[in-house]
Amino acid sequence: MEHSFKRFIGVDLGGGKGKKTALAVLDTSRAGVTVTLLSPHAKERPLYDAALVGAILSRREGAVVCVDAPLTLPPCLRCTEPVCPGQDACVDAEVLSMRSLVRSDAAASDRDRRRGKPVITPYTQRATDLYLRTRGILARETLGQGMGPLAARAAHLVRALGQHFRLNHNLIEVFPRATLELLGFRDPYKKRADRRIDILASLGDLSFGPGVWREECRQSDHAFDAVLCAYTGYLRSRDGWQITELAGDEIDPRGWIWVPPEPATVESAKAEKTDAPKPAVGRAG
Repeated sequence: MEHSFKRFIGVDLGGGKGKKTALAVLDTSRAGVTVTLLSPHAKERPLYDAALVGAILSRREGAVVCVDAPLTLPPCLRCTEPVCPGQDACVDAEVLSMRSLVRSDAAASDRDRRRGKPVITPYTQRATDLYLRTRGILARETLGQGMGPLAARAAHLVRALGQHFRLNHNLIEVFPRATLELLGFRDPYKKRADRRIDILASLGDLSFGPGVWREECRQSDHAFDAVLCAYTGYLRSRDGWQITELAGDEIDPRGWIWVPPEPATVESAKAEKTDAPKPAVGRAG
């Protein structure tokens, strides 16, 4: 994990022709990170594609872009086999990971089988979607109901930023609700403006800069989610999150939703940092 990131750009992505896209910029500060931009403000033009890409690229120096939308497609839609052998015979690495994840939730998989319901659908799901279920998060499906247009816009965004941003390096997929739940904030917040303000106030290393108001997150849950997207990227960089291993093998890293890891993983990463040799004074770390 790179520790040179100084800026975290959160994007709560909405439909390409809608008005719900929001962007937040967090810059590192002495106490953590400070919100230095929320966009769009009331009465400003929506962040359609050109405006969104322009806003990101103009702030790309030392930045990680954190997007609340699928940045990769399910394995079936990436498959190059001319004829599908069927799920049972499929040897795609991500499909194998999906099977392992379902077996770890045996009660749910047995219930689905009894009802005749497919246990996995690798043309609508990714392993990362199923992994979140093992963490107690009811995750959206990558191409579930209503997600198609959003996934298409996200795919366009990945290509539009491709010259400067690389997936799982300085361009990551996040899920604000999962971040909050795994940090211990499990109460609904979408329709509870005061709850959103309470959550922001409780994040001790998050502050708001001059001219940027928490009140905007009270008025817009999209602005709030954009801040949480960027904050997730900050936590990932600060704590050195890694892609989770499953049965000794990494879940396919082409598709991964970055969320707070298991507590044991966090403590292990902190221990590694503590044990690492300190750079000599005057040398670049």
